[in-house]
Amino acid sequence: MPSVRVAVFDLGSSSFHLMVVDASRDGRLAPVLRRRAFLHLGTEVATTGSVPQERSTAAVATVRRLHAAAEKAGADVVIALATAALRDAANGGRVLSRMERALGAPITLVSGDEEARLCFLGQRAGVWVGEEPVLGLDLGGGSLEAAVGTATTVRSVTSVPIGTARIRGELATGDVLRDDERRAIAALTVERAEPIAAMVAASPGSGRRVIASGGTVRAVARLAMGIHRPPPATGASTSSVNQVEVPAGQLAELADRLARLDLEARLALPGIQARRAPLLPIGAIVLSSLVEHLGLSGLVVSEWGLREGAVFDRLALAPRPD
Repeated sequence: MPSVRVAVFDLGSSSFHLMVVDASRDGRLAPVLRRRAFLHLGTEVATTGSVPQERSTAAVATVRRLHAAAEKAGADVVIALATAALRDAANGGRVLSRMERALGAPITLVSGDEEARLCFLGQRAGVWVGEEPVLGLDLGGGSLEAAVGTATTVRSVTSVPIGTARIRGELATGDVLRDDERRAIAALTVERAEPIAAMVAASPGSGRRVIASGGTVRAVARLAMGIHRPPPATGASTSSVNQVEVPAGQLAELADRLARLDLEARLALPGIQARRAPLLPIGAIVLSSLVEHLGLSGLVVSEWGLREGAVFDRLALAPRPD
């Protein structure tokens, strides 16, 4: 079946991503190329309210490099999205204009609600969703997106200002989280998650199955697998965490453990990636606090989210059959 090569630029609060895939009409996405650069714009914006000059320059240079990689890959369609950090920054419009010139294409500054909708489109294409409503969550560096929907509909969406980089900037937390810092993160999560709680309450049963995506979610799942599951047989792959279930109790245990470790000790844990380790304790506390507050039994991980959802939306693809 003929396919279309699509390049997605996801210019986020913690990192900038480039994903190039060959998308077929049956809803399958064949990976071609992935690139990522961690810029941590969300922390800077939360601390100062804007993107500092040096970060702006680094962001433009990163977009230029990613654009060159997409050009080399021969993309037919380009989708460029900017999210929470550039939505919130006082100088976000100016930074966005500079990045558009580097990319040679328009960049869509997506609203929080639109980001939540696209995330859910990706989640339900990557993880089984039936006709009963489910809750989708995507935790990023600057915001937390939530949606309730089914295999064929998106019923409601919301976005709240909870993100790992944002919280680090707002609370100025240390490497090893003190008890008062842990309480502050949990309290902030519960306070700002009220729109999500209201959305779940308005759709009875949606909290019975919860799909979660994002780099922090995947990192927590890899850690859970490394600690609680036996080593795989020789030659077996350990990289995928798609459809891995992380129970609420396990999330709470991991959040408590990560908060008490310094960066060196976290890096020694199984499955931990160096790029995720600095903000992982904050993310684990956010996820655990949210699960507890909403009375959820746990999370089912989707490796697909915003970027894949943007492809499905642009090309009007149906979710892939499994």
